[in-house]
Formats: sequence, C-alpha cells, structure tokens
Amino acid sequence: MGKGRFLIAATAMTLCTGTLIAGNVQAEKKGKPAIEYISEEERPAGVYFKDGKLNFATKDKKFRVWLDNRIYIDGAYYIPDTDISGLASDPNKDLEEDDGIFRFNSGISVRRARFALKATLYEKWFAEFDLDFAYNEVEIKDMYLGYHITDRLSIQAGHFKEPMSMERLTSSKYLISMERPMPIEMFGGGRRLGLAATMWGKHWWASAGVFGQQLDIIQKEKNRGSDGIGYTGRVAVSPIANDNMTLHIGGYATYRNPDAMGLEDRMVEFRTFPESRTDRRRFVRLEIPNVSHYATYGLEIAFRWNKLLAYGEYVFTDLARYKKGPDGARIPLKNATFNGWYATASYMILGQQRRYAPEDAEFGPMKVRKKGGNLEVAARASYVNLNDFHDATAVLTGGKAYAYNFTINWYPVTNVLIGLNYTYVDNDKYADDKGNITKGGFALSESLKSGIDFSVLQMRIMVSF
Repeated sequence: MGKGRFLIAATAMTLCTGTLIAGNVQAEKKGKPAIEYISEEERPAGVYFKDGKLNFATKDKKFRVWLDNRIYIDGAYYIPDTDISGLASDPNKDLEEDDGIFRFNSGISVRRARFALKATLYEKWFAEFDLDFAYNEVEIKDMYLGYHITDRLSIQAGHFKEPMSMERLTSSKYLISMERPMPIEMFGGGRRLGLAATMWGKHWWASAGVFGQQLDIIQKEKNRGSDGIGYTGRVAVSPIANDNMTLHIGGYATYRNPDAMGLEDRMVEFRTFPESRTDRRRFVRLEIPNVSHYATYGLEIAFRWNKLLAYGEYVFTDLARYKKGPDGARIPLKNATFNGWYATASYMILGQQRRYAPEDAEFGPMKVRKKGGNLEVAARASYVNLNDFHDATAVLTGGKAYAYNFTINWYPVTNVLIGLNYTYVDNDKYADDKGNITKGGFALSESLKSGIDFSVLQMRIMVSF
C-alpha cells in the first residue's frame, strides 16, 4: 500500500472510531444503551496519583493496583563511651580478611529499598507483594491474599506480620524514631506464613491467627524437620477517638512451639539491634537450647492530644525448657523469663500529629502542611533484659541494655522525611554478642564488667512513592 493510500485509510479509520465514540456518548445522553466494543473481562482504567502513590483503577472501582515503594538512606557515626581498645571480635565470615579487632562500623547504608504492589480485586479481595533490596539482598516482606467478608471483617493468608505490638504493626514509613525499640525488635513478633482474621468497630479492634515459619533461607534446608507453629492475637479499644484526642489501650499474646531448624531438641534465638543498623552487630543476643514452648505477652497504651502523642509498651516472655539426663530423658528446668519496655513522646512543632486508624488500631499518616512541611521533636527510652537466673543449674546470660534517644524529623512533603537522631546505649557486662566479643581471651563479664556503652549520631533520608 502506498503512503498516500495508507494515510487515507488511517484517516478514515480515525473518523469512524471518533464517530462511534461520539455516537456512544450521544446514546448515553439519550438514555440508550451504548455499543460495547470491549470484551466482558476488559475494563477501562484510569491512572492517577493518590497521597503521592501511582494508582491504576478501573472506572467501576472494582479493580485497583498501586505502588508503595520506599527508599531509606541512613548515615551513622558511633562514639564509644567505653574504652574498646584490646577488645577482640570473632572474624566476619563475609570478609576475605578480618583482623579480629573489635570496632564500630560508622558509615552510610541503604536501610530499606522496598518495591511493593498492592491491589484490590473484585471489590472484596485484596493482595500485596513487597520486596526489599537493602544490603544488596532480596527479601520477601509481605506476600498475601485477603478477603473482606464485610466492611469490618477480613481474613488473609500468606506471609505478613503477626498481630503483635502497635509499634511492630506500624509501617516503617510512619515510625517516629529511626528504628523500633529493642524489646519490640526482640519479642514483638514479625512476618510469618500464616492465616489470620481481623475485625474492628469504631472504638475497638481484634485480630487472631495461626502462624508457621518465616520466609528465610532455612526454607532451603533439606533436613530442617517440621516448622514451628504459633497462635497469636491482639485486641485494642479506643474509648476516646476524635480529631483532637485519642486514647488507645491494647494487649497481645502469642504461644509458640519453636521451629525445628534440623534439630531434634529445638532451639530459640532472641536478638536485637541497638536501635541502629549501620553497624550490623547485635550486642544483646541469646541462643537457648532444648525449648519445648514459650509465650509472649504485651500491653500497650497511647494518648494523643492535639500536637502531642505519647505511647509505650511492656513485653514479657515466659519460656519452658529442659536438660538431657544421662539416659537421654528430659529433665524439666525452671522456666526462664525475659522482659522489656519502651516509652515514646512526640510533639509536632509545625503541622498536625499522626492520625489514629481504627481499622488498624495504630497511628498512621499525618497531614503535611503545604508551606514549610511538618516539624517534629521526639524522645524515647527503652529497656530489654535477656538474663535469667531462676535456675542456678542453667543460667542464661544474653545481656541487658537501656537505650535513650532524641529525634528531630522534618517532613517537607508527604512522601519525604529528613531525620536526625541521637541514641545512647548502656549495655551490661553480658551484652557481648553471644560471646563473640572478648578481651584478652576472657568474656566481657570477667574482663569488662561495665559493659560496652556508646552513642550514635544518625541521619535518615526517606522517600516513598
């Protein structure tokens, strides 16, 4: 076909299409059914931005897909308060050469690099697929499918957070401090494969489920045995919840049989970062062998009044264990107990405080001012204890630590955060990274009884889109 004929044909096709569209519009105006030129499964969709996130949605609102990407760049400078000269550290297996000298790793890191797709399907169904590329590794975060039985009752299955702890359930993009407090990082659950149901009303919220293994490299092990199983639930009430004031009271509990990890006698590991992750060392850390089961309980309370938000949690873990006798019989030991708490206060100097979301029983996004953004100051104290001396024949010493931090956050627009943080960490003599830090060949409990105390100056730049 010559160029001239092609142009004539294309023009005619365009005119015909325009005539059909115009005819459809006129037919709709006259109340007549319009001609359907797409199949039943094809639906016209629109593209738009909502809260700074790219959305794709059909005109009948039955289907919607949107992005929830986040990038966090952190910088940290560690200042030892304790003389760390002469301290040794077990060699890092990821390094080709390691001199074994203990040191803090100040620098810059990609704390999170998240790519997430969220969707609503046929109005009732919802799903999420969330990947993290931080530290040059690929990790599955959320991966689940859910269904709204009613407007205020839903179920979901897949890999997602257990219903434990308001601070744990709060999305990282709404956290006040740069990291979650130590006791929540250690005891407050996390993402696991499971099935859960959630229901809520104007002033109450409840969720419960059954959960198995975490999606991590242990899934590739050939001889890991059966996965552990746990039962977790959380309830919350908000007797006061309006634009100016909110009172939230909640509690949660979980009962779990440990994961097998290829062991006949199952083991549990508790560990936490010192509220900073540029240096990847965990000081408070403990492996407990021969565990039959354990339970964790938590209480949470929060109060928001105008620009002020204050909240905290107390967490307690009770662990049943045993030792092996000469004939291999299990001899019960006294239960081990661990605990922790934190308290946070935030004041919004410029702008409005975070809004309370009854459907999640947590504090979520805030309205950011168009001029100058929002400016926030906050402080937090936290405590965690992994030492247990109930049974003198099987003492557990994973360490104890206090952390105090002060934060300034600026939100120039809804999707951007620039934060400054100062944290002081006070470790006891048992906080030695599970025995990996020593001095003169001796454990810190013998050679450095004051423990390793230090400060951290941190900065974060976060963008979500």
